[in-house]
Amino acid sequence: MTELSSIKDQVAVVSGGAAGIGLACAERFAAEGAKVAIIDRDRETGEAAVRKIETDGGEAMFTAGDCTSEADMDAAVAAIVDRWGRLDILVNCAGGFHAAPPIEELDAETWRAGIDWNLSGIYLPMRAVVPAMKTNNYGRIVSIGSQAGRMGTAITAIDYSAAKAAVVGLSRRLAVELAPFGITVNTVAPGTVLTPRIAVLHAERMDQLASAMPVGRLGKPEEIAHAVWYLCTPGAAFTTGATLDVNGGSWTG
Repeated sequence: MTELSSIKDQVAVVSGGAAGIGLACAERFAAEGAKVAIIDRDRETGEAAVRKIETDGGEAMFTAGDCTSEADMDAAVAAIVDRWGRLDILVNCAGGFHAAPPIEELDAETWRAGIDWNLSGIYLPMRAVVPAMKTNNYGRIVSIGSQAGRMGTAITAIDYSAAKAAVVGLSRRLAVELAPFGITVNTVAPGTVLTPRIAVLHAERMDQLASAMPVGRLGKPEEIAHAVWYLCTPGAAFTTGATLDVNGGSWTG
């Protein structure tokens, strides 16, 4: 492993890291020798993820927190820095949706909740980690966007799609602001990935979703984690403000 690709002994924070793409990222970083902190609302699943990482020889911790809560994010980051004395990487994986109604059935309360979950839930962890990264004049921030924020697709919620498009703009804006401090800010936009949430939401149309992909299958969480890992390495220092589409060829705009 070269110096440009090594994240060994760095401290990586994964919000929404208890399951799905977030868990795949946490496991990948731990396998690469990073110390991993998982932030999630689901304590039981998050603590189980930490135990698995430790069983596999990694070093990890769990802190319960709601990524839409400023107080929770500040407290989580303080606990992580208190344990390991630094913070090098943030991967924002929290978010999602439960249904995709047409606009006339999407009430304002549901809209606001979706925007809060999928946009504020990325902004607040970013805000919380930046002071620690600035202290070391180094950082990597990667947020999980979505193909839904890059193109129109009726299988995803309107609020989710809007928020994921906004994540791209947020990342580009912060990339410019934080570049002088050695901090990069990027987005990974997955296509349809076989996560527990997708398996539940689209249980009756999995074959249809797979056949619609040019590669003939859905993505795997670990494939998204690999793309995230690259953007978090020292060698990705010249890549900032970018959106990396990892979608099996289903959108190439």
